[in-house]
Amino acid sequence: MTLPQSVFFRSGGLRLHAARHAGQGGCPLVIVPGITTPAGAFAFVAGRLAAAVGDVYVLDMRGRGLSERSGSGAHRASDYADDVLALIEHADLARPVLVGHSLGARVVAAARARFPGCSAGVVAIDPPLSGPGRRPYPTGLDQFVSGIQGARAGRGEQEARKHYPTWTDEQIAARGQWLASCDELAVVESYAWFHLEAFEPVWRDVEPPALLLFGDQSPVVTPADAADLARVNPRADVVPVAGCGHMIPWDNLDQTTREIEAFVSKHGASRS
Repeated sequence: MTLPQSVFFRSGGLRLHAARHAGQGGCPLVIVPGITTPAGAFAFVAGRLAAAVGDVYVLDMRGRGLSERSGSGAHRASDYADDVLALIEHADLARPVLVGHSLGARVVAAARARFPGCSAGVVAIDPPLSGPGRRPYPTGLDQFVSGIQGARAGRGEQEARKHYPTWTDEQIAARGQWLASCDELAVVESYAWFHLEAFEPVWRDVEPPALLLFGDQSPVVTPADAADLARVNPRADVVPVAGCGHMIPWDNLDQTTREIEAFVSKHGASRS
């Protein structure tokens, strides 16, 4: 497998990093993973997609992986969306497809809603819906923080095997290696915004083409939630991914990449 290339760029004064997986031409992708998933832990998805589409850029969100940490008060979805747009500009990408999982789904939706002309479309995978007046996010903040601390103490792989028994050895190793790089402040503030900021108003403003993927067994986006989101933005397609909880790319990589590849094939703009 070809190793990804590091791309460093600046956004609002921060030095940020993305991993570029060279593709087969055609439409580029920009991927934003979840709250404690640096780019290195998402390489198994990016590598699969790059073999079928264009270059794939996976963002290390501020405070994760090789990206610089930000101070307090700069971890809303809109802050991360600014970083996505800065990456698109730096890499001179012509209307990439934006793909995000969990927190990343909120981020790419925000980027698409604010500047639809910068992308060819968006794929949002199981975005947290725990906004004001809704049920809390199903994973407690203490589990995220203790996971980071355990990884820093050398227990990353051991704890990943306990929490994710169906993952491959490669996925477990990547999780164990990269989780320790996550900044606790970034995670705590991002988690708070899960509950302070509603996703539905952002999703309503997302211009098509747009695709929402949700796990058919996910506690984050239930079938009832998915139906609500379909009503909020009837211009978007909503598709369940079979046999999945929230960690959809790990639970069903084949269908996840198939859905993204089909979306890119139908809607992706060629690079100039």
